[in-house]
Amino acid sequence: MSNGNIGATSATYTDVTRTNIRVLSKDISAQIAKAKFISIDTEFTGLVLSNASRVFNLKTTEWVTRATDMRDRYRAMSNIAKTHALVSMGLSTFSIRHTRPGSYNVHNFNFLLQSQNSHLISPSSISFLAETGFDLCRQATKGIRYFSGPNPKPVEVNTEAINEEGLLIREVFLDIVRAGVPLVIHNGLFDLVYLYQSFFGPLPDTYESFAFDLNEMFPGGIYDTKIIAQREMPQSASYLAYLFHKSERLQKQRSERGEPALAVKLKDSLLRGSSEPKARCHRLLMDSSSSKPYCESFAQRGNCRYGNRCFKSHDINFILDCQEKEAAAEAEEALRMQVVETNAEDVAGDKKRKRDDTMEVGDSGSSDPPCKVLKADAVDITQEAVVAADIDGLSIGKQTVPAPATPSPCEEIKETNGSEPLNLPAQPPLNMYHTAAYDAFMTGYIFASFRLVLEDKMSDYKNKVYLMGSDNPLLIQAGPYANTSITYIQTMRLMNTAAAEAAKAAETAVAESAAAAAETASAEPLSTDVADQQENAQA
Repeated sequence: MSNGNIGATSATYTDVTRTNIRVLSKDISAQIAKAKFISIDTEFTGLVLSNASRVFNLKTTEWVTRATDMRDRYRAMSNIAKTHALVSMGLSTFSIRHTRPGSYNVHNFNFLLQSQNSHLISPSSISFLAETGFDLCRQATKGIRYFSGPNPKPVEVNTEAINEEGLLIREVFLDIVRAGVPLVIHNGLFDLVYLYQSFFGPLPDTYESFAFDLNEMFPGGIYDTKIIAQREMPQSASYLAYLFHKSERLQKQRSERGEPALAVKLKDSLLRGSSEPKARCHRLLMDSSSSKPYCESFAQRGNCRYGNRCFKSHDINFILDCQEKEAAAEAEEALRMQVVETNAEDVAGDKKRKRDDTMEVGDSGSSDPPCKVLKADAVDITQEAVVAADIDGLSIGKQTVPAPATPSPCEEIKETNGSEPLNLPAQPPLNMYHTAAYDAFMTGYIFASFRLVLEDKMSDYKNKVYLMGSDNPLLIQAGPYANTSITYIQTMRLMNTAAAEAAKAAETAVAESAAAAAETASAEPLSTDVADQQENAQA
């Protein structure tokens, strides 16, 4: 369990492994069933195929995951998901807490996974996971074992524990499908592809069938917070951690103005005593390309090639503080320059009138040539305008130049020559932002924030998924020339059969319980009073 509140460096979550999934499965299903919406995030062993061995004899044209044509792109993504594996899944359930808008209870779950299929591992992906705190040794020994691409049932092996783990983790995903509530992702097309292949069944052959299946599987809609952010905040960065902290600030401002604001309560872990590995310390490096105290690469993209060794701040709240101050300073400077220009025009007008008077006097006998008067006036105009506009809070006519704002913490940081560290906020651990459970929670929080602000307009973003490298989203819809896949038909039939069997079993259990209670009651000896009453009634 990672302890903390919203805005802290982590969020409370339940760590689900092969050792406890059997105990937790019913509680997890109950939270999914109560959810108003669900957000997910995954970590996997590859995004692309690069430098593959010639032994595999692969056609590289079929593995381009950024192909322009969506059919080619889907085929490549499908190939990646079939040959690589999920290593963790984050799940956040947002259920209604109070009747007022924006009030939620949140349960976060982090599922540690270990595919039992032989699979490929991308060097860049595994390095990224290791650098961001993912424990590969723990995944190997504690990961929930599953077989990818169940068709329609998971593969069964001789080890009963592995069979049970695979069935239980698959049921978690099928419970999400059964819930029928909105599913929230962030730049999550690959997440959807991996989840389908891992827990639902073999991916359909065509993109059209895949989109059709998703449309049927999630009637509440799929919402991608990256698409929403790019449309609603086009001038802002749109990576996950940045949007989360920006949403936090927006909700705080709404609360201070007395407007409806999010009230999110993070529920305690269903376990006790579990812990998250601490981030390791690294020697810091100095990037002298910018005088700003925060890392501009991280601020723009959420990524920095130095990682934890970067000398500059990756603290997003600190970055937002600086950016707000920078924006205020730019606005103030623009206003000051506007006043300077206005004052210059006024002074120029006064000088022109004086010059006209001077020239009239010159015509009457002045000894100064007109060119000398004009040159002196030009210097005086500029100096007078700057002096007039340089006075803090000075009212000039109807325009007031505001006094400079108090420097923010980011402006007060004393810079050094790079030999000593700057006085920066503590660097947040990278695994703070790349634990699947925390990423799922941030995704859900951003969605809840937009939902509260946009209200009915949120429906405009239903079933629109961010497509990397494209200005247009991917539409999850039932196309006129597509049908549901064989995988969908088989898996849904299995789900319905299982649901019917569970309902019948529940009815049988209730009937048996009632019969047992009646039998127990009839077997008990009657009390003297009851026996006398029955005797009198017979008489």
